[in-house]
Amino acid sequence: MKLAMIMGSPKRRGSMSAHLIKEMTKATRKAGEVLVFNAAKPERFDEVLSCDRLVFVFPLYFDSLPSHVVSYLEQLAAYIKEHPPEKTPSVYAVCNLGFYEGYQTKWALGRIQCWAEAVSLPWKTGLGIGAGPFTAHLPPEARKKTDNGKEKFLELLFSDTAGDNIYTEPDIPKEMFVEIANANWIPQLEANHLTVDDVMHPKLRHENGK
Repeated sequence: MKLAMIMGSPKRRGSMSAHLIKEMTKATRKAGEVLVFNAAKPERFDEVLSCDRLVFVFPLYFDSLPSHVVSYLEQLAAYIKEHPPEKTPSVYAVCNLGFYEGYQTKWALGRIQCWAEAVSLPWKTGLGIGAGPFTAHLPPEARKKTDNGKEKFLELLFSDTAGDNIYTEPDIPKEMFVEIANANWIPQLEANHLTVDDVMHPKLRHENGK
């Protein structure tokens, strides 16, 4: 089995998408080979399509895909039309977001599914990880739902099986998640000489001449 992991984060380093690819690559070592591609560099499409599975890994941007991922999909679709692949790789997707609810990724995962169907590649399933960057710093007992979701996704990936999209969130109340988030981003605002009102009411800030 040969997997193509397409990294969809625009960050050069330290992204949650890169972290997830690293996790999946480690889990795949005994099952097959992993090739990692970057959606910011739409090239080597022949290598991408030589794989048995395509796994798009990206952050949620405005309930959809980052613009460079959209561009990558368009260019890959054009390549497939001109150079029909000998293989028919299955398509999977992993989307993470900063908000609590993983199901908020359903529209973005749906776009990958629509793309796969448009280019006649079999869509299998997607994984939506709520509070993605946050869960990476939680103890195991507080991320059981997320870890179970990842395990289920890998089972479907390794067996080339289709299934319903999987959505996860942390094993802590949403109120606690919001409280912890506020304890982090508000001090960052203050360190940059901003207030919550500056962010929540930018028009008022502009009118006051700040």
